[in-house]
Amino acid sequence: MDRFLSSSLTRMFVFSMAVFAGSLFLGLRMYESTGGTGEAGNMIEQLAQLMAPIGLLSPPLVMAVIFLNNSIKALVVIILGYSLGLVPFFFLVVNGLIIGLVVASFSGIVGSWTVVLALLPHGIIELPALLLAAALGFRVGAAVLNRILGREGRPGRELKHGLAVYAKVIVPALFIASAIETFVTPLIMGR
Repeated sequence: MDRFLSSSLTRMFVFSMAVFAGSLFLGLRMYESTGGTGEAGNMIEQLAQLMAPIGLLSPPLVMAVIFLNNSIKALVVIILGYSLGLVPFFFLVVNGLIIGLVVASFSGIVGSWTVVLALLPHGIIELPALLLAAALGFRVGAAVLNRILGREGRPGRELKHGLAVYAKVIVPALFIASAIETFVTPLIMGR
């Protein structure tokens, strides 16, 4: 467990938070600056079309889709840390932008406070789990870079560690978050 709390993982986690927060802010600003029109509006519309079929599923199937989607993404982000951390970085930027756009869009419809209340119950579990996956991917990427530069780097060991954390921490957290998102969030949003 000492390895789980290592200073390099902490630094990578803080870096993940910073990238995500910056992208989230950028998504909010993008929506506000366009008034929900143009590219920002198109992205929201495409996302709504993509998500529409999920709304037709029974709650247990919705939960399964959310859980599998997040679990697969977290696993891919860890494994593809081999990309020198580019995939985890791209994952954080894209998700931050999308969430920023969605939050800004829904805030205009139901109010900011309702959006915060809807996201908070599952977000306080889901977001740290996904940030942890990105941090683990960055550690794999750093080990690959160290090896390329001729320094000590053990990407295989980092990946093995990342997969252990994934199984023990991330998967259970994402399961709990998906249950909350499926059964609690709709109540808060009034549906």
